[in-house]
Order: sequence, then structure tokens, then C-alpha cells
Amino acid sequence: MTALHVKYRPTTLDGVLGQPQVIKSLKRTVKDNRAHVFLFNGPAGTGKTTLARILANIFAGGKGSTANLIEFPAAEKSGKDDIKDILEMLRTKAIGDSPVKSVIVDECHRLSGAAWDALLKPTEEPPNHVYWFFATTDPTKIPKAILTRCQRYDLKPVSEDLILKLLVDVCDKEQLDTGDEILEAIAEAAGGSPRQALVFLEACQYCETLVDAKAQMRSAGEQKEVIDLCRWLIKGQALSWAEAAKYLKALDGNMDAESVRIVVINYLTTALLGTKDDRKAAGLLGLIECFETPFNQSDKFGPLALALGKAIGLDR
Repeated sequence: MTALHVKYRPTTLDGVLGQPQVIKSLKRTVKDNRAHVFLFNGPAGTGKTTLARILANIFAGGKGSTANLIEFPAAEKSGKDDIKDILEMLRTKAIGDSPVKSVIVDECHRLSGAAWDALLKPTEEPPNHVYWFFATTDPTKIPKAILTRCQRYDLKPVSEDLILKLLVDVCDKEQLDTGDEILEAIAEAAGGSPRQALVFLEACQYCETLVDAKAQMRSAGEQKEVIDLCRWLIKGQALSWAEAAKYLKALDGNMDAESVRIVVINYLTTALLGTKDDRKAAGLLGLIECFETPFNQSDKFGPLALALGKAIGLDR
């Protein structure tokens, strides 16, 4: 069964929620067909990667396939050699209905300085068959030389009214009997993210009361195994992979990785807001950064294992 946030991911520009000015500008840009380097900035879950995928398909003549699209997770690969591998792939045109190749660099602010340097020339004058899409939640970490090469679009948190309408529409299509009170609570808790709202809806679809729904949304926050994991990370003692593996095994089969990530982020953020110690705050911020990138459901527990490895310093 396909997760709701995947099933209802927009496939057209008009289907993207709550970004009217961005969509209007993008339609003009598509019509002109001059820009080849794009930057999408905005909070998580507001449509950055979705817009990049839609444009990649448009530039491929509406017949885009895996031959036309390269998705590059900068949170996992951030070095110069990784970028060189991508550049090598772009030397040739795509095989199939369209020669276009599009590269989506997700969480691009995680790229190293050397990686950005390797992108200076390729993004200054891309060949006609190449399009670049950079997605970020922190444009301040992107070199100015790169920013000047990009057509930039800033996405905003989506209003609660629009998110509520989305939830009602999805409930109608899925024949879910979720109460109005619960839908309103989900729209408020989503924090302007349609994706997060659909993740919450999936978690709350069988809840009968508002109290139950709110408990389910922190959910997974009530799972002892996740709380234990968070406390272990914050304590900062015996942070070995052998210990990390024990927590992963305890979680596997009980929760999906994205739900775990959301709980970890919320728990760590609560701890951050409760500390007055600068050193502890810096440590908590570092942990939060390790879990900031949303996990793809199809990747199962792989991204969670990677985030844990970074959190305990195995990537250093």
C-alpha cells in the first residue's frame, strides 16, 4: 500500500499547494525555456523536490524517465568526487524519447566547499540538454557565486486552511471517516507542511477522538524505544555502533523510519529549548542536523542507520 504523502504528491505545477506566486513565475520560465539552473528554498515538506521533479519532466517533454533524472542526496554524498561522478554522467545525452538530463541536488547546503567549486563552471554555462535543480532549507550556506547562477524560488509554509482542504479531499478519495476536529488538529500540527499533514493523517485515520489523534501525532513519541534512543544520544556515553544497532533492532518492525525521525527531531528540539547551557545546545543542534533530512519510505531503515552513524561520529 502506497503511503498517502507519496500517493498524493503533485505531478503538475497546478497541483502544488499554497505557492501561487512561485507557480506563476515558473510557468513563465518554462515558456521562455532559458533558465537551466534553479534553486528552491523553503521549509521541509513544502514542495521543493516535488517542483524540481515536475520541471524535470516538463523539460523532458512530459516523457521523463529514469534516463532523464538524476537525484543526488547531498546529505549522504557531499564531496568533490561525488559531484565529478555526476558531471561524468552529464557528458552524454539521455537515451530515449528525450535527450534532456536533469539533476536534483537535495539538501544542497550540505555540499562541501570543494564540491561547490566543482559546480562553478558546469552551472555557469550548462549544455542545452542539462538542467540543475538545487533544493535547500538553508540558502545562507550556498556560495554567492552559485546563487548568482540560479533562478531562485522561495517557498512559504502553506496555510492551515489549504492544508485542511487537502486533508478533506484526501479523506473523500480514500473514504476515510476522520472527524473534523481531528483534521483541524492535524492541519495545525503540520506546521505549514502538506507532506507532514498527510503523514499525520495516515497515523490518525483510525482515531475516534481528538485526544487519541493528538496522542498518535506525538506518537510515535510515546514509543519507549524511540525515547530511549533519544536519551542515549543526548547522554553522549557509550556511543558505539554496537549500541546503536541495538536501538535499530528494537525499532525495526514497530515503526517506519520517517516516524522515528520525526519523533527524534521533536524530542531533541524540546530538549534544546529547555537548556541554557551553550555547550549542550551546540551538541543538540548537531544531533538535530543529523536527522533533518526526510527519509524515503522505500529506503526502509537505511537512512535512519546513516543518520545514527553521523550522530555518533562515525562519518568523521
